[in-house]
Amino acid sequence: MEKDGTCVEGPIRKIDPKTVLIQPEQKSAIALRRSDLLQVSQNGSLVWSARSSWADVEAVRLLPRESFQLKLRNGKTVQGKPWRADGAGFVFKIGFWKKNRYAKDEIVTVDYLRVKPNSDVFDYFTQEAPALLFFYPEFYDRLRGLEGKVPVRLYDALQPENDAPLHCSNR
Repeated sequence: MEKDGTCVEGPIRKIDPKTVLIQPEQKSAIALRRSDLLQVSQNGSLVWSARSSWADVEAVRLLPRESFQLKLRNGKTVQGKPWRADGAGFVFKIGFWKKNRYAKDEIVTVDYLRVKPNSDVFDYFTQEAPALLFFYPEFYDRLRGLEGKVPVRLYDALQPENDAPLHCSNR
């Protein structure tokens, strides 16, 4: 999604410091300036965001092996799956009874630590020849949870907050 609300769907073919090349289905490739992008997502999960939005934090549905990383005003860093994330902040459960609460005004940044997306080759093997995954190293990394994480900054208290709902306009 671009900052003007225009959405382009398709695989990313090339990324360089100034542009992102996207190949929409049945169309020619489109070069987008990175400075014009608002968000990039893959299969409904954010990969990159240029806005600071608490609404985006609340909207994330964590998958297994995904978490949040909070940086607090006191310099402390907290990482984990919250028991609850809402407009007031985060609540993390520790053990059966204890809960740690972090109010929104205590938090400087919130990063969504999402699982690194599958490579094209891994997706191909998964769909076309799953028996051959046995010979592909990425299979074992994912099996052990070593696939890596992509940090996506969702909220930054030092930036203006933009919680406006996002709607795609047709291109």
